[in-house]
Amino acid sequence: MQRILIDCFFHMPPGHRLSRNIVTGGYRTNYGRYSPQDTYHPNGASMLHSDLQADFDVQCLLQPFSEMTLAEADILLMPNPDYPIYEGTSPYRLDAPDIEALGNFLQRGGSVILMINSFLSRSDFWEENFDFERVSVLLRRFGVKWDPDFMSDDARILPARHGRLVVGYGQGGRVLGAKLPAGANPLLTFEGDVFGFVVAHGRGRLAVVGDAGLVSNGLYHFPGFDNAAFLQKLFRDLSPAWSRRPARAFESFSFGHVSCATSEHGINEALFRGLRPRGRFEIDHHYRHLTHEEKAKTVSAREASALLPVPLGTLGGRRKVKAEFSFVNICDARSTAPVALDLTVSARRSEIGTDFLIAGNRTSDKVDWPDIGADPALFEPIGRLERVSTVVQIHAGTHPDGSLRYCTFKQGQILYARNARNPHYGFDILLASRSHVLSPSARSS
Repeated sequence: MQRILIDCFFHMPPGHRLSRNIVTGGYRTNYGRYSPQDTYHPNGASMLHSDLQADFDVQCLLQPFSEMTLAEADILLMPNPDYPIYEGTSPYRLDAPDIEALGNFLQRGGSVILMINSFLSRSDFWEENFDFERVSVLLRRFGVKWDPDFMSDDARILPARHGRLVVGYGQGGRVLGAKLPAGANPLLTFEGDVFGFVVAHGRGRLAVVGDAGLVSNGLYHFPGFDNAAFLQKLFRDLSPAWSRRPARAFESFSFGHVSCATSEHGINEALFRGLRPRGRFEIDHHYRHLTHEEKAKTVSAREASALLPVPLGTLGGRRKVKAEFSFVNICDARSTAPVALDLTVSARRSEIGTDFLIAGNRTSDKVDWPDIGADPALFEPIGRLERVSTVVQIHAGTHPDGSLRYCTFKQGQILYARNARNPHYGFDILLASRSHVLSPSARSS
């Protein structure tokens, strides 16, 4: 069984009230069209959702795209990323890191279905437009341009073709000039227009459909059309190879950060920036951040299992488990002391296998600067280290046979150093993290 993640971050959920207990998408605002939960509105996509549930595990994604958030996905469905100038739309827009993450997801073998609409600027017509500027950046990566001045007939449903299937196409867009690059194949056509296409990228595939509305309750079973059959076939055709059998290889990706509210009388900005000289520096209000990433590498399934922070095969229905980690080092390349955590295990079993959430935290008061990989020469003059709080979150999944599907590991750490001269509560407070992602890959290890 495959997992479909539906983007609910760049596309708003329903927010139009019909009564105290009925909330839908609507026409008065742009809230929540094509929502998989909306059974009340013709623009809901609950009929598609109910059919997908028969063969797929379907989840909503409420975060930006990244290696971390896409690790568990086999197929990502993006329904019409919102254009934020309209009322009731998501305030978030696809950005360079999202597009980079999508590209990597496709490279390692995942599939993406992007459903967009026409982009027609007409003051006398309801503009159900998508985020044309940001989506165009993605399409240009594949050598495709979308026609911003076209919308299919708004008085009739067009009989677009996909092989022998007739797909009802209503008020949708098209590829500019019907020009597709080498390697891209038409997915939906009508009288010389290309309304959708599929293109390979790395080991994965991107499918673009130019009418998000054809997934809607109103068109899904419209008489004379095969929308339901087309969509179900599309999802089946795009299932990655790793979702049909345990992955033989995984992408291993690590990253981390340190953050601090710097002070002239404690951890000043120069000292802070020296902790990770090659890290990316950012300022967020009074906090300073340094982030760093390791280059991703491909490992075998056996190597991936050896990298798991907790052996999943040993959990066996246990609710509690003990595990030993090490503190996150503050200064680059310094070793740290071990820290043991009591973790709570939550397991959700389904046809896809088992999904685990394993989490716990610990407060350590008897620690010194060397225990956390902090240079005593730099930090002891600042103040006494009084407390280090550590939290771990592990999201992981296994196939029904117990083999690994994915794993994401996050360890966060907050330290408190007594410094009466610091204006922020009399403490220097420093945060640090390390994270590791293991996601299936069709690449060879």
